[in-house]
Amino acid sequence: MKYGFAAVLLAVAIIGVSLLANPAMLPKPKQTYASTSFAVMLTDPPTVPAGTTVLNLTYSNVLLHITYPNGTIEWLPVNASGTVNLFSLVNMTQTLASVVIPVNSTVDMIQFTIADVKAVVNGATYNVTALSSTLVIKVENGLVSQTLSGVLLDFNPTLVQIQATDANGTLVNYYVLVPSATAVVVNNLSEDELKVGTIVKIGENNHVKLVRVEEEFQKNMTIVSASLSVNGNVTTLLVTLKNEGSLAFRVFGLTLYGDFNATHTLSAQRGGEGEGNGKGKHGASDENVEGVHPRTIPFKVNGSSLVPLIGAGDDEECGGKDLSSLLLQPGNSAALSFKGVIAVQPGKNDNGWPTMVFTPIVGDNYTLRLTGEGFQTYNVTATA
Repeated sequence: MKYGFAAVLLAVAIIGVSLLANPAMLPKPKQTYASTSFAVMLTDPPTVPAGTTVLNLTYSNVLLHITYPNGTIEWLPVNASGTVNLFSLVNMTQTLASVVIPVNSTVDMIQFTIADVKAVVNGATYNVTALSSTLVIKVENGLVSQTLSGVLLDFNPTLVQIQATDANGTLVNYYVLVPSATAVVVNNLSEDELKVGTIVKIGENNHVKLVRVEEEFQKNMTIVSASLSVNGNVTTLLVTLKNEGSLAFRVFGLTLYGDFNATHTLSAQRGGEGEGNGKGKHGASDENVEGVHPRTIPFKVNGSSLVPLIGAGDDEECGGKDLSSLLLQPGNSAALSFKGVIAVQPGKNDNGWPTMVFTPIVGDNYTLRLTGEGFQTYNVTATA
């Protein structure tokens, strides 16, 4: 027993000396990270038609894409949903949610769903179709290195008005919401700004951050070439994009801005009933509609195709309301195209409503505006 006890003491001594000589052999304590409240904030300078007084957006399913200090990556669901009048956020920010995350995490993307949009224009309330109802936005400078931080989303949508006439010649309005968004992590927030619902004036420093991010995106994403041609009532639009930056760039769609011819054609059945003007096959009528000329036609991205989004927004060819975007990796190019008739039928009865057809005017100049993370523009002339 005496020798055994001495051997145990000797072993303990040897282990102790070894640990002192090589501290790396000591068990490492579990690493902990300080946590901070992190706000999700929205600002929104919308571009709207004259007479618009309310633009209500209902949002849901907000998620943050986070890389934690230990390397774990996940989409973090944020308990945030509600309705906000975007008119109340001109030069203002509103806190939509607040979550707790570890300091030194990186938030590099934010995703949310546009559940519903309504606009009040000249006293009338309209349902609005979103160009893309699920948005994923890259967050610039996403390292959360301080407490009292948050992500500021600059939504910056354009409300596009599409006009047509019904069977009685009455003007019918449709509206499409075209988003162009950027996001950046902001610091030095007040305690009040972390509270959901708080609306405050946007700080000058944060405004400058958003402008710089948008300018950087404009330099990186380029419309390399575009062509626009018309053959009868068929329009062909070809656009080539290139990402010349170091980060992936997401495109929701584009808008074509300028003057358009507008004609409407009564159905063959209505013409056969004597309600056409006797022109065209089976008595269908084609006539110019003075004063009904849209200025902007939005297109959503569906793979490599461009789909005009006009009318009530429930057409199957519009691709529904799922995530609709193109993610272009650094150095890559993409060719987008549309060839067909840009038309809207303001009614459900195919036999009782005229179809309104829009065509570019040959020789006129048009502006393409890329919509997504930031925006880019390009001028093109319509040819025959």
